[in-house]
Amino acid sequence: MKNHPFETNLLNIKNLASVREDENYRFRIFLKNKDSEKVDRIVHRLHDEIIERIDCKLCANCCIQFKPRLNRDDLETLSRMEGITTEVYMTKYCEAFEFGAIYLKTIPCRYVSETKCSVYENRPAECRLFPYTRKDDFTSRLYSMIEYYEICPIVFNLMESLKDELKFSR
Repeated sequence: MKNHPFETNLLNIKNLASVREDENYRFRIFLKNKDSEKVDRIVHRLHDEIIERIDCKLCANCCIQFKPRLNRDDLETLSRMEGITTEVYMTKYCEAFEFGAIYLKTIPCRYVSETKCSVYENRPAECRLFPYTRKDDFTSRLYSMIEYYEICPIVFNLMESLKDELKFSR
């Protein structure tokens, strides 16, 4: 994380993402030719370094940009918090997609207020895992990482650090 400035300003990140779009797709191809396990080790280390410098609770850009997918436990927890049945909760606040995927209906998330999650301790599992940079098989998720690059300061800084570390030719 030495060769690029650490960036948390969301407007700067969005602008840089636009400027670096072609570069990021070239980087995706570059990463596809690397040892996946080696890349995972580097990504996990970078994730741990970066997460110490960024407080997601002060950003919440993912909450503003995405609809979280909900599992059965999430549905039960959120409906209980709302004081309604799971069925009523699903009808009022969710939409179903093929293969049984259930998402909250609205963007931004109904539980974000300014840059704070009002259900942070009970947030959906998908929200807890985002931005998936601690998960294995990073190179199998590069399209989504490029999408998250312009939205999430963790992903932005991780990808920029990874480019430096792997000596990617910009």
